Amino acid sequence: MTTRVVSLMLAVAFFVSTIGFSAYVVIQANKDESSNTDQTTQDTTNQNNNQEADVLKGTKLQGFEPRTSQVEKLEIIDLVEGDGTEVVAGDQVTVNYTGAFVKDGIIFESSLDSGSPITFGLEGLIQGWQDGIPGMKVGGTRRLVIPYSLAYGETGNSNIPAKSDLVFDIELIGITQ
Repeated sequence: MTTRVVSLMLAVAFFVSTIGFSAYVVIQANKDESSNTDQTTQDTTNQNNNQEADVLKGTKLQGFEPRTSQVEKLEIIDLVEGDGTEVVAGDQVTVNYTGAFVKDGIIFESSLDSGSPITFGLEGLIQGWQDGIPGMKVGGTRRLVIPYSLAYGETGNSNIPAKSDLVFDIELIGITQ
């Protein structure tokens, strides 16, 4: 009889441990699946945010008439004249900007898509910005129509094809000297 009791106890222990282990595996699988679902949801949300962030990219620049002729010299057009401090060469500026191609007016980049302005020193920028931003006043918006020779030149860069004339609308938010 003792052998039967021991055998029965071993069978019950085996049964309980098998069910416990199976339950643990099922719970872990559900947690992993839930994590994957959460990650997929997060990835989808990030993807949607990135798509929302590129609201202007690929659209036409408002108020700009595309041109088929090549831009010969830098054109500076004050769309809104500011009333604050004036930029001088060497300043660090905070701006919102939108850049487009002169040939079709299609926007290739805008700080407005990221939701925040950018700050930088003028000396590291394309020559068209170095020549076109000084004289702007805080609160102003200026359009720069830039010949390729004062932009990315004969070679272009990753987003800008070679020999591309560009147009930028620049809103001056602040100056750091």
